Amino acid sequence: MELALLILGAAAFYAGAMILMKFWGAAPPVAMAALIAGAMALGAWCEVEALRIERLSVIYVAVLGVECLVIAGVSFVALGEDVSPREVLGGLVVVAGVAIAAT
Repeated sequence: MELALLILGAAAFYAGAMILMKFWGAAPPVAMAALIAGAMALGAWCEVEALRIERLSVIYVAVLGVECLVIAGVSFVALGEDVSPREVLGGLVVVAGVAIAAT
């Protein structure tokens, strides 16, 4: 359970940093840079803690896969961006890959 939360935390913070980058001009650059750096640092902390529990190859694939899915979901639901059938299929392949790597 702890490992899953660390993977989710790392992915969520990394995704948050990426989403903040999309809105770079929405706030003063120094504030945005601080928010992005903070999100990246928290993501890195979660990932380092996960690496204390599991192998690098498993953690890397899991964090990257979950991050991709979080960003795709947020871009579709919150930002109104289109998602093609090919991208949905790619997301399902990512989920399958994470499941295979984690077992």
